[in-house]
Amino acid sequence: MAYCGPKGIPLSQFLSWPEADQDAALTWQAHEAQRCPGCGTHPDEGTKHFHVDVCPTCVQLDHTRESEDAKVRGAHIAAAHGSKGTCERCIGEMKANRKRG
Repeated sequence: MAYCGPKGIPLSQFLSWPEADQDAALTWQAHEAQRCPGCGTHPDEGTKHFHVDVCPTCVQLDHTRESEDAKVRGAHIAAAHGSKGTCERCIGEMKANRKRG
């Protein structure tokens, strides 16, 4: 069942497979079980090294997540296309804030 259950395969269906197919499926499962749960690397894949790619959009998102506005309970971060100067919502908020100040 450890093979069948997660895949939604009825045990009776699995048992109706040819023995070679059952053995292959269980061998594959045993092979996959050796993968690191953290990164998914299998011992057969050998050594790896890593590169760091920086996405400017993710940098902005991280800064937004760290902002005081994002720390308000129930706050959600929504991406908007373009710059703040072309965003209707941002323009409206800037105008409203100018009126208050």
